[in-house]
Amino acid sequence: MDHNEAIREFERLMEKQAEHAHTVATELEALVALLPNEKSRQLAREQVKESHKRAKEFRELAQKIKGT
Repeated sequence: MDHNEAIREFERLMEKQAEHAHTVATELEALVALLPNEKSRQLAREQVKESHKRAKEFRELAQKIKGT
């Protein structure tokens, strides 16, 4: 694997991680209202926020890698 292939693979993996984090956030959002108590709902909302943040960070990293 040469340098360019490694960069493309790294970018692909970061995009894959971003998509996974986004999927987790979306699925959790759908479950929040179904959780039995407020503490569980609050924890789920916090995880949704963190998953969206992680997705954004992975996408930004992929863009930085693409720019090198």
